[in-house]
Amino acid sequence: MTPLPTIYITLYISLQSTLILLTLTLILVISSLYLFFFQSTNIIPIIPEDIEDKHIPDEVKEVGLVSFLRKKHLKYGWIVTDLPLVNTISIIDPMAIKSSLHVGDRPKNLYQFLEPILGKDHLQVLNAKSASTYRELFGPSLEVDAFAGQYNDIRTLGVEMIDRWEKNIVLKHENVIRMQDQSLEYSFKATIKALTSADLPRNFDLRVYKKAYEDVIGGLFDKQFGVISELRNERIQNSIIHLFEVLYSLIDERKDDVDNINDKRRSDLLGLLVTEKDPETGENFKDGKIRSMMSIFLTFGYLTTGVAISWTIFCITQDRDVQIKIQNEIDRVLKGRLPSHNDLSKLDYLTQVIKESLRLYPPTPFLSRYLTKSMNLKTNKESFHLLAGTTILYPITSIHEDEQLFNNSKKFDPSRFSSDQFKKMEPLSHCPFGFGKRVCPAEELAMVEIKLMLCLIMQRFHVELAMPLSKVVGNEKFVLMARNDIYVRLVPREDIEE
Repeated sequence: MTPLPTIYITLYISLQSTLILLTLTLILVISSLYLFFFQSTNIIPIIPEDIEDKHIPDEVKEVGLVSFLRKKHLKYGWIVTDLPLVNTISIIDPMAIKSSLHVGDRPKNLYQFLEPILGKDHLQVLNAKSASTYRELFGPSLEVDAFAGQYNDIRTLGVEMIDRWEKNIVLKHENVIRMQDQSLEYSFKATIKALTSADLPRNFDLRVYKKAYEDVIGGLFDKQFGVISELRNERIQNSIIHLFEVLYSLIDERKDDVDNINDKRRSDLLGLLVTEKDPETGENFKDGKIRSMMSIFLTFGYLTTGVAISWTIFCITQDRDVQIKIQNEIDRVLKGRLPSHNDLSKLDYLTQVIKESLRLYPPTPFLSRYLTKSMNLKTNKESFHLLAGTTILYPITSIHEDEQLFNNSKKFDPSRFSSDQFKKMEPLSHCPFGFGKRVCPAEELAMVEIKLMLCLIMQRFHVELAMPLSKVVGNEKFVLMARNDIYVRLVPREDIEE
């Protein structure tokens, strides 16, 4: 074989060296760009508009978003930018939360799964300005004073449920109940009463309606992850139709009776929607818009209030001293009578218990905001420059579990919210109802419903957990539900002070 001429060998070596040099140069350029854009300014690619299965990374699908964020924050601390979710940052730093309080927009893609029930441009994803306009209109109907006229009716709903429990204990010797199921039943009836001043029809099948809600919310959430069958998808569609039929019947009934609406019914949410003008159009609210608004407040109010009650009862079953202290306070304030609206404000210790339960088991596990323009996010250590198009996640569970914010954070300790201790608490470290411009507008209403039902239960019963503690597991999805419900044994009290 004839050897290659020296000139060819020289050319080959020269070409090889040039290619290596170009490759190294390209690597350096790409690395520099990466460092500049990702580390200096925390810029991440833009979020795709459609939220589909392919946009949710497998590592998030496997454990769920809340659990995934919890692990990230345990590893990286209060600020996490190392996320597989594009153009997204997660924060639990109270200073960073305070720095972003002015942000009022939400990322549409995170709430897109709710469109089939809430509508395409529902209140949850409206821009900050439009949302503020509607909140000003609806605000008065969601204040405690607005539903003061319904208070006795809402209390009666709770009393009737507890009377039913007592009857089952006496006649059937059944003293174990599914607390989450029962709490959701109460909260649904109470929320309907608060929002519409209406009673449910005699032939209304609440269990069918609740099941439809569970099918829709759970199914639409899971659909994002590509884990539902064709049969389940069909069930979701049928359930949505059923939910809409009930809402439209309430709307039609109120419209037919619009001339006879008294001041009490005019001031509730449905009354406002039927009688006021849509601030966006200046015309009457269309039925579809009314249905969308009612769906939002009913869905969030009913689910979050119900699970808050059942999780609080669970916490109470775990500490006998707390239970006795609650009952002593109730007996001292009420002296055997039913709680009035004013009485609830005197139950200071029960309020502490509820707030601590909401810390350990926040009904809504995470919140989010969307930047329409760039901002500097101040943290306890440094500032981050975030570009328009960035999504900020606030995993509430991780905030409430952080040891720097709450010492021995896994322990149920209502004294954290005593007046002395609460003053020492880091601002914005306890946020079960959100914060800033999009804080829950019905927070006061929810607290009244929660406190009222807990007061009625603890006035009449001692409560004990009636299932293995290991089976009490939270399902951190759209709302923090107990995966296996919470089975509670009711023991009628014989020591009620009057």
